Amino acid sequence: MNDKIKYIPAILSLTAGLIASIIAITSNYDTLHIMIIILVALVAFYAAGVIVRLIFEKNFVIRVEEEADGEDNTQSSEDEEKEEIPEGEQTEGDSPDAE
Repeated sequence: MNDKIKYIPAILSLTAGLIASIIAITSNYDTLHIMIIILVALVAFYAAGVIVRLIFEKNFVIRVEEEADGEDNTQSSEDEEKEEIPEGEQTEGDSPDAE
């Protein structure tokens, strides 16, 4: 999941740059104004993308790691219970039918 999150700033800034360039060209701005508009859009949306990525990393990646740790702990406690009393080595007093 971390691989997908690291591309958020680039995707966001390039999408904003594409939209800004299309709007600037269709509005008949001169070349200098188009370049300034695109540069400002790319920088601003890249910064916004970095902030969004940090929020995702703090909130969602930590939760996924905690869930994975919880599953590991559950499996290890189940393994410990199985190791404590092997099925074939129960004594007569340990069996549920013995009274």
